[in-house]
Amino acid sequence: MAVHTIWDHITRPIARTIEDVPWCAEAISADWMTAVMCRDSKGAQAVSVEVCGGDQGSSVRRRLKVAYNDEGRKAHLQENLFCKTTPTVLTRLATGLSAAAEGRFYREIRAELNIEAPRCYHSTWDRNSGRSVHLFEDIIATKAARFCKWNTNISGAQAEQIIDTVATIHGQFYESSRFGSDLKWVVSYINFFAAGERVGLRECHELAMIKAEAVIPPDITHRRGEIWPLTMKALDLHRGDSCTLLHSDVHLGNWYVSGEGRLGLCDWQCLGTGHWARDVAYALSTTISIEDRRAWERDLLLRYLEQMREKCGLSISFDEAWKLYRQQIVLALMMWTPTLVHTRTTPDMQPQEMSLEMIKRMTAAMSDLKSLDSFS
Repeated sequence: MAVHTIWDHITRPIARTIEDVPWCAEAISADWMTAVMCRDSKGAQAVSVEVCGGDQGSSVRRRLKVAYNDEGRKAHLQENLFCKTTPTVLTRLATGLSAAAEGRFYREIRAELNIEAPRCYHSTWDRNSGRSVHLFEDIIATKAARFCKWNTNISGAQAEQIIDTVATIHGQFYESSRFGSDLKWVVSYINFFAAGERVGLRECHELAMIKAEAVIPPDITHRRGEIWPLTMKALDLHRGDSCTLLHSDVHLGNWYVSGEGRLGLCDWQCLGTGHWARDVAYALSTTISIEDRRAWERDLLLRYLEQMREKCGLSISFDEAWKLYRQQIVLALMMWTPTLVHTRTTPDMQPQEMSLEMIKRMTAAMSDLKSLDSFS
């Protein structure tokens, strides 16, 4: 993979056919865009592709402006696009098989879910080189969307939308037999976590707990040595049969607000199978301010359970669900301490202020809910 990446930077190859996987956004040619976007519109052609800036994390994200010929304009082909590529060794290592999983989500699952999410026009990944590309509609242009940031305030109505979206995903695939057939490619949360362990997740977590000490409640700091062993206990829940489809990364930054006020969910590269309580605990502890989470979390969990009973017949008492919620926050924390202090094989995925805010919110929840005492 490293050799391929070096070769890409030296030769800077241009993607021209639909079989090509662009190594970066700047490698996307009008010919490639014609092959991808005009294949169902006779006579349509892309005449130019302009890269209009963006940002980067586990992938490099760029906005694109495409100009079409008369036939393309008459066909109302999308001019405002957004792409995710992996031009560096670290982005290719960080993305890995998840690039293929995100593409398959949009091809094989997205249409089944009645949720707000971007439209994906093309997705492909090359195993040998690590190149990948996902081509989406630019929802900032098409839906007047605003992506949430570390300090975005989520209202009560928006928090309900978040819970409704999570319940829709979970309810559709709860205990689905498809995980053993057409969806067997979806990785289990156990294997997802094990991959992190192999590249030093525990060490990064423990260093981050020191680095972030100023935003962590003193009672959690005092007992930080207990967190990893309890994380292993929380992980055991995902070894059972009651699995569903998890987004796995439902933090504040992966939500957007459309111009119509709908909460949408993006970045599906951590898609997996596991217990529903993991996504619920992660969503409630990261998307809502500490004060609002304290005020709303019981009602929001009740709302989730009611919807799951209706959608898939989930039968669980509130007290049992509440205990699982308290416990799974400990496991969810492992998404953010290794983001603040990341391994040598992953790039900077989030601004430090975002990482610190997420750790602050999650450890505050652990303190409020006595999560470390919930396993006894």
